[in-house]
Amino acid sequence: MNRLDDRYDFDWLPGFKEMMACQEEKPEMEEDQQMLPPEELQQEEQMNWNDFEYMIRMLPAAAREVWAVVDALLDRFEFEGSSMYAEYPDKNAVLKIVDMIYDKLKYYETEQMENKVDGTQGKNCYYMPPEERGVQTPFKHLILIIICWNMAYRRQRYRRRKKIFPHS
Repeated sequence: MNRLDDRYDFDWLPGFKEMMACQEEKPEMEEDQQMLPPEELQQEEQMNWNDFEYMIRMLPAAAREVWAVVDALLDRFEFEGSSMYAEYPDKNAVLKIVDMIYDKLKYYETEQMENKVDGTQGKNCYYMPPEERGVQTPFKHLILIIICWNMAYRRQRYRRRKKIFPHS
């Protein structure tokens, strides 16, 4: 007797096909998609963070200060459903963040001299006379670049974690 003859046909039952689809064997994961043990995942995440941190230390002092303020502010946007994790983050929302950070750090453009690391005073390279300051200044561009860089890192980390913990 043929194996197909022994089976009853329940395809007409509502939800039967879906239930059977769950019981079918899943194809093996490709080699580059293999799940890593938790220890290796933590090591990889730590390696990525160390690399990111090293790049931050190479930034000039003003950019590091911008980065610190950006990092603290973006921590508040790091939650499930945040606009930061949208497929295409809203440019106007990002520009509002730029304005918030600029309001905290605008003294970089208003002070002609800045304190150097060695305690001396030097010319502030971000200073712009009030009549030359427009809506888009080099300092605002620096803030935007650092926000985008920080958001890109957070979005990548978020996607990596979603692959590991899909329902968390």
